[in-house]
Amino acid sequence: FLMPLRTDISNSAYHGSGDLSRSVAWALLTRTPKQVWHDMKHPTPSDAPHFVIGGCTHTATLEPFKLDEEYAVKPESIDGNGPRTNAYKASFQTMQDHAPDKRWLAPSDYRHCMNMAAEAREHPIMQTYLDDPESVIEGTGFFEHEGADCKVRPDLWNPGAGVVVDLKTTQSANEKDFARSVVKYGYVFQSAWYLHSLRLMGENPKQFVFVCVEKTAPYLTNAFTLSASDVDRQKSRMSEACKLWATCMESGVWPGYSDEVKTLNLGNNLNNRLSISELAEKFEVSRTYVYRILKDHSLETRNIGNRRTIDMADFAQALRFDSEGRAA
Repeated sequence: FLMPLRTDISNSAYHGSGDLSRSVAWALLTRTPKQVWHDMKHPTPSDAPHFVIGGCTHTATLEPFKLDEEYAVKPESIDGNGPRTNAYKASFQTMQDHAPDKRWLAPSDYRHCMNMAAEAREHPIMQTYLDDPESVIEGTGFFEHEGADCKVRPDLWNPGAGVVVDLKTTQSANEKDFARSVVKYGYVFQSAWYLHSLRLMGENPKQFVFVCVEKTAPYLTNAFTLSASDVDRQKSRMSEACKLWATCMESGVWPGYSDEVKTLNLGNNLNNRLSISELAEKFEVSRTYVYRILKDHSLETRNIGNRRTIDMADFAQALRFDSEGRAA
């Protein structure tokens, strides 16, 4: 059953649904399921400062008509009373009680958000698609993949151009700096998740674009996309995350670290590691003999590229033990 992106689902309702999101899927690949489950049960409060500032910037950029409905500026004073006075605190509490759905920002933080949003809206990508009546802003989609019920919420989707736009606030929109952020925060995986999910829902996305705005004045902007080959390589990881989620949901078991004893890698020189063939040649033994030593002495192996490698010193020691055992 194909369902297009819906615009009648609020951001809070989206985050409150129990379907698998891109961020949780990425966490499953980079952390243990047990940690992910714990964080799901103990989420960061939605009024955490970085959430409020990020959310306000997104709303001011993408849906400014919702700004007054969702956000408000904390008064610098109320009836002449400053924020540290009991009178101010009581009055401000009353204001919050009358607008329970609003999130409040300090005046300086609000100005900060408005400045970032103003610069982001001036970027040519935003000018091209924000006012296009075909663009879907903050649309929510639900889909099934590898046994997992999933969800997606692109900042902007333009079906005519086949373009997904994602707004990022960042310390640096410099090309090299943002490339590091892409790796650190799994943004290639995000691109794959959004593009593939839209295809599963019957859409035809062609490009995923990051519009980046810096968090400090003069709030410079930049836009980036990723190569199709880099994005396509993440599709298998998307399937892996969905399968893991489905298994954990069905079994109710969210495993932590492995119970196996592992050999720590303390940064040994990779030149000391040899492949099976290289070990056989260096020590003048057969490959079959190398495999037996690996098995009998439980030697640690490590894949480097497409090579299965063994530490040369560990192998030499195992050979000595094996020789001594046979002599005994």
